[in-house]
Amino acid sequence: MLKKVFITVGTILLFSQVFAQVNTFGEQTKTEKEWHFALRLMPGLSGSLIQTAIIKETGDKPEIIFIPVNDWINQVIGLEVSAANPDKENLIKKYNVFEVPGDIKDKGTDAKEYTIKKTEAILNNLWRVKYSEYPFFNPDMNHEKGWAKNPDDKITWMPSESQIALLRPYGIKNLSDFFIGEHLFDFLKDVRNRDWQNRYIQSAGVRSQAP
Repeated sequence: MLKKVFITVGTILLFSQVFAQVNTFGEQTKTEKEWHFALRLMPGLSGSLIQTAIIKETGDKPEIIFIPVNDWINQVIGLEVSAANPDKENLIKKYNVFEVPGDIKDKGTDAKEYTIKKTEAILNNLWRVKYSEYPFFNPDMNHEKGWAKNPDDKITWMPSESQIALLRPYGIKNLSDFFIGEHLFDFLKDVRNRDWQNRYIQSAGVRSQAP
């Protein structure tokens, strides 16, 4: 009788361990994560016009680890280990930031390269949200116009209040705030949309000058 009890208890423990590894749909349970990918429209030390990081929100003062843009992209798409992406998912694909063309979707290396380059292009275009003119000296870029339009024409580094208001759904109250987690990926998806761009530009009362 005692042996039977031990066998029963052992069986229960075994099954409890098995079910702990899967959810009710038979899929592997995702690793619980405390860190999130983050980005803000502030110049970085490397000369970039944005800062990329991972953030652990811990009350009033979150922990922030700044990461170079290229490494950050690799972590976002699951090519490098990251506390914000422990399961190494392609978060660009998960949040449908953009579609990979069908002719390269199933070509592993080509699809990864396309995703990296496309993500880089999106990030490189984010300066337009904050500036009305390209802020650094660059002969290839100084003719480009941003989408921001401050009421004071002399202020080329800050959008209008009405434009900042359009960023609030993404968790932004001030331009120094981070886009974090799902808000970040929603923003990266929306900022590519021409209708969103025009709405942002027109909210400041100026005509569209899309790139």
